[in-house]
Amino acid sequence: MLAQVAEDSAEDPFAFEDPGLQDEISAPRSGRVAQEFSLEFSYVGDMEMEQGNASFGDVDTIQTQASYVVSPEVADGFLLRLGGSFNRFSFGLPNAAPIPNTLQNYNAIIGFDWALSDQWLMRFEVQPGIYNTNSDVRWNDVNVPIVIGVSYLQSPQVQWVLGLSVDLWREYPVLPGAGVRWQFAEDWVLNAIVPRPRLEYKLNRAIDLFVGAELVGGSYRSSVDHGSTHGNDKLNDTPISYSEVRVGGGLIWRLNPGLSVNVNGGWVPFRRMDFNRADTQFDKASEGAPYAQIAISGSF
Repeated sequence: MLAQVAEDSAEDPFAFEDPGLQDEISAPRSGRVAQEFSLEFSYVGDMEMEQGNASFGDVDTIQTQASYVVSPEVADGFLLRLGGSFNRFSFGLPNAAPIPNTLQNYNAIIGFDWALSDQWLMRFEVQPGIYNTNSDVRWNDVNVPIVIGVSYLQSPQVQWVLGLSVDLWREYPVLPGAGVRWQFAEDWVLNAIVPRPRLEYKLNRAIDLFVGAELVGGSYRSSVDHGSTHGNDKLNDTPISYSEVRVGGGLIWRLNPGLSVNVNGGWVPFRRMDFNRADTQFDKASEGAPYAQIAISGSF
């Protein structure tokens, strides 16, 4: 049971992200409007996939992700979060492979950051949008995941995080999580917060090195004829939960205080595509595959 819940937590890449509100306390915005953006590109090499004991060959993946959020301060310590994001998995499939060649979402981001006190910080966010497998948009493709996070600033070195992720398309719709960010030495930080737990080392003022893991995925809905074209009508118009675990390391290069580049790579030991309402799962059959990722992010 615990292993299955851990696997499901990988389905939401923002499940228990650090609310990241320290700056709201240390530097009041006085009515300012903050903005943030990110753009990520990653590639996962060939990984053999199977359904039960039947293998259908190697599958590689290209993932593209982008987001933009604007945060106006509407009251002292209370900031709105308004924006949008895009995420797309493109799979290189053998002929007649029984999984979709695309999983994608286009969604809004609507929520707030709230400084409850000098130590307690909260984020609430809904992500309504289209989560599907192709360009045909239907009402059934609309989903509204919800993320709630609370941070407790124990000290300048220690921050505790509690999170809750809600997604009605998952097998387990509500998933809790917890983590800690601990600067245990001048140049070392343990950032044990899902979905990107890692150990970080400050090499110099511009570069951080890290090792750790990343949980990648999401929930989507299959097309109305996906199952019919692969001999299994149960796979028509049904939720798909995709999970991927990446383990590796890399560096973060801060080009200036508001702009950074993240380059990393490593190994993908786990992958699953779960049609949970149809009781059908597709898993990796090989030992895994290498991956590489580059991302740029900024705030101003």
